[in-house]
Formats: sequence, C-alpha cells, structure tokens
Amino acid sequence: MDIQWHGSNCVSFKGKSGTLLVNPNDAKVSADVVLVNSLGRDHKALTGFSKETNVFDLPGEYEAKGIFIQGITAYDRPREKDTDKEDSAEKVIIFSFEMDGFKICHLGNLGHKLTPEMLEAIGDVDILLVPVGGVGCLNAEKAHEVIEQIDPRVTIPVNYKDPSAFLKEVGIASPQREKVWKIQSPANLPQEQTEFKILEAV
Repeated sequence: MDIQWHGSNCVSFKGKSGTLLVNPNDAKVSADVVLVNSLGRDHKALTGFSKETNVFDLPGEYEAKGIFIQGITAYDRPREKDTDKEDSAEKVIIFSFEMDGFKICHLGNLGHKLTPEMLEAIGDVDILLVPVGGVGCLNAEKAHEVIEQIDPRVTIPVNYKDPSAFLKEVGIASPQREKVWKIQSPANLPQEQTEFKILEAV
C-alpha cells in the first residue's frame, strides 16, 4: 500500500483493490472510493470524480471495492455540557476502514477526546491519521491524548502548517520525512510501540 498526504486532511491510500481518497482537495488524485469527514458541507472538490466513484459522506457502514468502511459521528470541538448554552460544535465523521488487511482510521477534523462508545466503534487500529493543527481540530496536546486512547501501531499527523509543536509533544527531535510511505503487509508494522510517520505534502 502507498500512502500519500496531499495537504490539509487529504490523504490517499493506493492498494491492491484500488485507491481510496479521504477529503479531496485541489490535488489531482483519481480514486475508486472517496470519504468525506465533514458532515453536510458543500463538497466542491467532488465534482471532478466520475459517476463510478463510490463517495461516502455520512455515518454508517459501507463496502466498496472490497474495502469495509465505518463512519462514526464525532464533533469538531468539545460539546457544551451546560444544556442552557447553545452548542456550537459541528458534527464530523471519523472513518475507520479495512483495506488490504490494514485497519486504518482517519479522524477528520476531530476536536475532542474520544468517548468509550467511539473507541469501541473504532476498534483496533494499525494506521491512524490524526489532525494536530489546533484550528478547528485537535491541538498537539489533545492529539497526543487521543493517540494514547487509540494506541495505533503507526500514527501519521495531518492538518497542520508546522508540525513542530506536535513533534515536541510526542518527543520526536529529527523526524525522517517521506513523500510516499510504502508498506507491504500488516506484518511489517511495528509491534511494540507506536511509530510516527511524517509525510511531505504532495
């Protein structure tokens, strides 16, 4: 499987069964399956795909091209506990999917720690895509907390302009950067602790 980051929250996964793209943007990436984390927004970036492309932008369970997908409702910020206050939190979708034997989770614009129910729905995760920019999503500290909640085998940070705060939070001094992360099999994933992969936007 080849994993590429295309800036913001846009990530592509090219595997044996096809290409899955999460949160398309201006990057020219063709895809068989497209997932959109932001619920109920105008998705202009979807207009470039053919009618054969499978697009999922709502919570639920799906299957396409041999890829099993689950969309889980979450929010872009902590919800108001005081019911007298107007809750300004917007719904987002966490997508958990299984592709080529890898269990992958993309948190989208998640802005809060996960509830036990969300963690149960997500299940075990091999590769986690986590937003760390802190604007309309998790900041470095909260992202670290969510990573520890999920305990993935590999974490890829996304949705940032400068990763330095996140890298400092997780204790990475001089990360190796890659334009494409190629991984052949789940057997090649780290076994003992979470590994961090830093991708260059392409």
